[in-house]
Amino acid sequence: MADDPRFETLRARLLARPRPGAWLGLVIRAFPADGADDGPPHWLVAGWRADEDGLVPRLPEFAAIASPDRERALAELLVHLPPGASVHLATPERVDAALVAQMVLEVDRTLQPWHRDGLRAFVDALREADRARIRARYTDREDGYERMRATLLGGGGDD
Repeated sequence: MADDPRFETLRARLLARPRPGAWLGLVIRAFPADGADDGPPHWLVAGWRADEDGLVPRLPEFAAIASPDRERALAELLVHLPPGASVHLATPERVDAALVAQMVLEVDRTLQPWHRDGLRAFVDALREADRARIRARYTDREDGYERMRATLLGGGGDD
């Protein structure tokens, strides 16, 4: 697929950094998980158009699924972009890939049951990873409040 002219055109349009007015793209392997034997890998692709301030909306302009490899997914991304549009590929930490997968689940009438199962597992895994990061990084405990509470209640109980 490296000889595919669409892929070479996309490579010429890739930006190393995001910039106002350019597109933000996502290409991420959705399933099967590494080492799985149940069918070819499938990739999610999506694109967001940044406004003049460089901000991107929560929902992408498009979301799709592609297979069997990353090169084909990149070519699929190109199909959905306006001719000549520049694009910066985002990492999954910067966009909500689970939301992209949910969009595909909601609107793609051609998905087979095994596609749906793979996408649901992808969404579930990302959401669980989000929950774990939230639990590890955030708390409702504030030191000043905890000291005041301990003073008022005569101890430092965890209830």
